[in-house]
Amino acid sequence: MRRLFLTLISVSILLGLSGCSFKVTRPMLRMIVSGANKVSSEPAYADSLEKKLSVPYIENGTGEQVVDIYYAAPEVRKDAVLIDIHGGFYVAGKRENSREFASVFLKEGYDVVLLEYRVNNGTTDVSDELSDCAAALDYLTAHSRELNLNKDRMFLTGDSAGGHLALYMAEASEDGSLPIRPKAFTPRGVMLNCPAYDFASFAEGGGFSKGALAWFIGPRYNDRQYLETLSPRTFIDSYSGPLLVSTCTHDFIRSQALLI
Repeated sequence: MRRLFLTLISVSILLGLSGCSFKVTRPMLRMIVSGANKVSSEPAYADSLEKKLSVPYIENGTGEQVVDIYYAAPEVRKDAVLIDIHGGFYVAGKRENSREFASVFLKEGYDVVLLEYRVNNGTTDVSDELSDCAAALDYLTAHSRELNLNKDRMFLTGDSAGGHLALYMAEASEDGSLPIRPKAFTPRGVMLNCPAYDFASFAEGGGFSKGALAWFIGPRYNDRQYLETLSPRTFIDSYSGPLLVSTCTHDFIRSQALLI
């Protein structure tokens, strides 16, 4: 993720210096997200703790439909769970890249779950990603006892596309009208970093070429009504729990976070 972050900063600085309008094309976007699939081999504090890796949350699912569970050390454990949904512009990202992020919260006593989902590959799209997240959250709730997780103190977090998925899941847990929702999971709070919030606004272009939009959203990228059914902004009034949002100056979708 560090490589992805540095690439985003570099792109943002160059665009700012150019002072001209631009379109993010599919090749440019592919370059930006390429680092998100490269898992760091550097050891993290999380690796030294008790853990369950590659736990499937869907029977006979794909290799992406799994979670990694890390348990805080007994002497600091708070009996609370942080569930992290990775970013990667809907087309990339690996749960393992969040091990350093998980380590911060593990040191504070939180158990941490790193959730992976099927990314958009031309046959799946954001609705499938949301469905995977809902299935994972319900699995963690239903199997909380055998997994030694406190289902009553589960918190959601996500960055970029993962921020979108996390907030939508929180909204859906309280609003039965949402088309894709967890049936048993309810978060105690949500923490987002640089989230994609007004998903439907991507239908207006927003600096992305048609090729880029088709790649990270799917073939219905210009169907605003469809995108609104998948957009956290559409249902933000449905969520009543604690919500923390962070962003940074060089986040190239910073305007999304500032809308919340």
